[in-house]
Amino acid sequence: MTARRVQGFFVVCLVSLGCVLTALALAARSGCRPSTVVAGLAISFIPYAGLLAVSRSLRRLPPLRLAALALLFGAPLVLAPPLLSDDLYRYLWEGQVWLEGFNPYRLAPDDLALSPLRDEVWLNINNPGISSIYPPLSQVLFVLAAWLGGQVWTVKLLALLAHAITAGFVARIAKSPQAPLALALNPLLLGESALNGHLDILCGLALLVTAWALTQQRYLRAGIAVCAAVGLKVVGLVLLPLFARRPKVLLGATFASVLLLVPLVVSRAPVDPVSGAGQFASRWRGNESLFALADWASRQGLGHPSADLAARAMMVLAFLVLSAVVVRRRVPSVAAARFLIWSVLLLSPQVHPWYLAWLLPLELVAGGSAGLVWSAAVLCAYAPLDLWVSQGVWRMPPWLQIFEYSIVALALIFDPQRPTLQAHRAEGQFLV
Repeated sequence: MTARRVQGFFVVCLVSLGCVLTALALAARSGCRPSTVVAGLAISFIPYAGLLAVSRSLRRLPPLRLAALALLFGAPLVLAPPLLSDDLYRYLWEGQVWLEGFNPYRLAPDDLALSPLRDEVWLNINNPGISSIYPPLSQVLFVLAAWLGGQVWTVKLLALLAHAITAGFVARIAKSPQAPLALALNPLLLGESALNGHLDILCGLALLVTAWALTQQRYLRAGIAVCAAVGLKVVGLVLLPLFARRPKVLLGATFASVLLLVPLVVSRAPVDPVSGAGQFASRWRGNESLFALADWASRQGLGHPSADLAARAMMVLAFLVLSAVVVRRRVPSVAAARFLIWSVLLLSPQVHPWYLAWLLPLELVAGGSAGLVWSAAVLCAYAPLDLWVSQGVWRMPPWLQIFEYSIVALALIFDPQRPTLQAHRAEGQFLV
């Protein structure tokens, strides 16, 4: 294919992707069903795949242009209602609660002490009987969104800006010209940020900065980045083993991380039925893969009452073993971080689609493609949404879950740059 045809095909795919996302936003504004939005996101992966197919033949786009591209393609979704998730209503509620002088770690949304604050945002909150599950740095973002006006689009715009910043950073450090474009225009990430208002991409950025800083031997920067990841999402803890060979940095990062999580776990005892942290750690599950197998095995051997707890303990133990292997084999920082995030997602009892925002920046900088395949396959997790909206019932068909993870397994098998524990791979993923 000639250079002119490559450019023409690229433009056609780019316009097609923009048209699909715009049509998706208009459909959402017209009151369509959630499944229609999911179908639109699935269709958008077709022109997206075309873009990636020809992007290696094109010039590298500078960071600012990549960030602008992400903002442009996400803009229509900012103005559409968040049909696939109601999390951002809790974000706005908790930000407003802080501004009013209350503590959302201590008071659940339906607590009578907060009744004077109830409004339309409160009416849309899911699980109003439990307190907050979000660490302090996420709470700072919630307060910012509430202070800036407390509108749905405020959270969505903050999330889209975070996505654009992450795309710009990947464009700055990644050797592959394909990686930043793949991140900036990934339909799942655009949907989870600009449409659903999830801020998980900031955690993904913090995890990437941690690995990058360790590669550059900038240990203070890496320590700050991993603490930021913990302060945004507890999953940041999984990268602490990467500091094992720097005891002082490990001690400082661990201490700071524990301090960041203190408000989350001490405001209410984990055994308190209103404790958000306790409920999330002991009860939440959905769209899981290896955890489902562990849970099935536990139920066969232990019976119902203790099976779930035993399965969770098995998964924690498995992750600790994998972390020890990563440290012992001196796996390079980027490969190690990517492997650990893959591990925690596959071992977790809960994998929401937006959790892939933790993985994709690392995945693309490391040159992998299996995570991109998963970003399309994970849309299966939204299958029960129509039934949930109409009847309040969440029922994930087991065959669909098997289908999703079969695709992920095949993607991992055939990915030439799949996650590895090989210690000899050089860390040559970065331009600077």
